[in-house]
Amino acid sequence: MFVESSEGQELAALCLDYGYRLADKAVDLTRPQINFLIAALVKRFEKVAAARSNEEGVTKFVFAGDEE
Repeated sequence: MFVESSEGQELAALCLDYGYRLADKAVDLTRPQINFLIAALVKRFEKVAAARSNEEGVTKFVFAGDEE
């Protein structure tokens, strides 16, 4: 999945953190661009949730791999 690649993560950071735009207007975004942005946002929320679940006495394993 592109959003999990190093290039995808870099583009996601530019878009989500620094306001980089893939099109001049939101209505000009293509379906793949919209899907990418949503997937990047979901990945970001998953990482934040995993980071916040570090309560005392809780052990959590997060596996990430190539799903292709």
